[in-house]
Amino acid sequence: MKPILNRITQQGVAAALAIAILGALQPTQAETVTFELETATMDDVQKAMDAGALTSVELALLYLNRIETYDKNGLKLNTVPAINPRLIAEASRADRLRASGEKLGPLQGIPFTAKGSFNFEGLPNTDGLTVWADLFPKETCFVIETLQEKGAVFLGHANLDAFQSSTSQANSQVWGLALNPYNPATRTGGSSGGSGASTGGNMCFFSLGGETGGSVRSPSERGGIVGIKTSNALISVNGLAPLAWDRDVVGPMARYAKDTAYIMDAAVVADPNDIWASVEVIPGRERDSGYAEKAAAATLSGKRLGVPLNMLGSGTDAVSVQIRDLFTQVRADLVAAGAEIIEVTIPPELDITFTGRRASIPAEVTTPPTRKLYSPVTTDTTISMVGGGRGYPFKTFLEAILSTPEDTPETLHDKVVARITPVTQLSQVSRDAIANKTTFGPTAPDSVEHFLAVRYQILDYEAFLEANNLDALILPTAPTKSATGITLPPLSRALVNSFSNPFVTVPMGTVTLTVGQTTSVEPTTLGFMGHFWGDSEVLALAAAYEEATKHRINSGLVPPLEGENFEYTIEEEEVVAPKPRSRAPVIRASNSARLVGSGRGARLILEGKVMKSGALKTLIVNVAGKSVPVTGEKEWRSPTRKSAGFKAVINIKDLLKRVSSPTSKINVSILAKDVNDNTGALVRRVSLPNLDEFL
Repeated sequence: MKPILNRITQQGVAAALAIAILGALQPTQAETVTFELETATMDDVQKAMDAGALTSVELALLYLNRIETYDKNGLKLNTVPAINPRLIAEASRADRLRASGEKLGPLQGIPFTAKGSFNFEGLPNTDGLTVWADLFPKETCFVIETLQEKGAVFLGHANLDAFQSSTSQANSQVWGLALNPYNPATRTGGSSGGSGASTGGNMCFFSLGGETGGSVRSPSERGGIVGIKTSNALISVNGLAPLAWDRDVVGPMARYAKDTAYIMDAAVVADPNDIWASVEVIPGRERDSGYAEKAAAATLSGKRLGVPLNMLGSGTDAVSVQIRDLFTQVRADLVAAGAEIIEVTIPPELDITFTGRRASIPAEVTTPPTRKLYSPVTTDTTISMVGGGRGYPFKTFLEAILSTPEDTPETLHDKVVARITPVTQLSQVSRDAIANKTTFGPTAPDSVEHFLAVRYQILDYEAFLEANNLDALILPTAPTKSATGITLPPLSRALVNSFSNPFVTVPMGTVTLTVGQTTSVEPTTLGFMGHFWGDSEVLALAAAYEEATKHRINSGLVPPLEGENFEYTIEEEEVVAPKPRSRAPVIRASNSARLVGSGRGARLILEGKVMKSGALKTLIVNVAGKSVPVTGEKEWRSPTRKSAGFKAVINIKDLLKRVSSPTSKINVSILAKDVNDNTGALVRRVSLPNLDEFL
């Protein structure tokens, strides 16, 4: 909305005032906007927030309601098992900054989750292990802090597989199995399964996953979202539980490519404390930037896209055939959009099993470098990593969490050994290296040689792209999958993970899966593979394809809840008077509900009070994710009363329909919004009286 006085030219003060007065007298043209949470982009959210139709606090509560309804109860998807205890405070800060005119960018006020292996002060970094269930970091990881500085609001930890071990599922020892929002009988992919499912099922706006060997690609495929396995060393992994640090990356996951680009613009920041900070993978190559700008201007016209024939898979099952048919249509759609499709075969030297001299090695290098973080060099299984090299990031990760000012090097060492000894998922040689103080980091000679070998791998791959004049490779993210498993393309772990290259997923259609006696429709995705630190270019290609085809679907099993869809009006050319600054409403409520009546008419009553500066226009109480009737409207709508009591009432039978199992406590959220759009909220667990007679 632009005040008309902003359009005054140099025609003189009197003329300008006349124009302003005339403009104010003219009827304004109203734009009616429909907002739908499950299809909203970041731009849609920012537009609604700027218009005062939505606040970050309201948006956070909408997601908490979805988590209560579909994650904790109902389908029990179990995708976001740990909520940020400071969620409402973070959302309130984003709203206060907006009200004061401070805009932090497209992420401002947007709630997001992160894989449960990302440090966050206030939540344990379990890494999916019971032995780390009480491992509370003192500091938040670099990438979450970076997004928070850009205004994003941390919602909570997403479920993950124990020790980040599986690309098929997210089954935490602490939190249990995450389920797929498109069909709870199928897996979410892993190990960032909670991130993919919480984004695909709209339990959060976006998520941060992590990948070592497929853990962003796999859940993005199953969630039908745009996920980017980023180039190695691009986004800091400082404060993340490691797996294999030379391949560990952060992978933003969102429902749309442009939103993913916004996240990348915010997240790609150099971190001097990142384990990668001392590694120069390609000398002189600059960190990628300009993601959103490139995504907005993306085109497929004139692009040459390679189809690697020996990476497409050869499965003959029903799902494989469906995926192959969809990929055939993808090729036709890309050609129709102006791209040229080139069929290629990935040569043997573009695999980690290649032991010959790489073409990119300069002639003066008489002894080619070897990948020293693996033993033997021809193997790419996680367990075969050299113990000291793999043990190093676990040692430093635990040191950062466990250290206290009173520690000596020996006492800290003993703490780390005590914490790592029971983690049997980490190879014994790595645990021994930590115990024996023989770990080595990125500046050790073996590490330096390893990354020199990786450099020549990357340069060989880029020479292959250049020789074929290709902008990127395209292929199905998963040539085949079943209800419980997913198969990534042959050679993809080598080219994407060991060769450090980016890979972006984007919806390309749906497949029908048969599980037992039932069938379900699940999204499937196309993959764009680019070159090292060329993430913005390959994400732009995905954005162009998405814009041309729009294949994303929402799950009918997790439909919109009350308050998620609404209309609001923007008065164009309106002279807008600033709203009075006032304090946000403050809510108080009882920690327990009381029982009134008996039999079919029995009700639970929760009492509370709102302290306010003026009239409220909204007071909503949600019990187990859904709103309940609230009394006391005359008081809380009064512009003169500075406090107002209220009662929230729910029939016992209605309550029992909302919760999946008997419980002694329920989650309650209360939202109060005044006429000046100041929003206050309270979220808490409320104790219930004994309800056995009603069960």
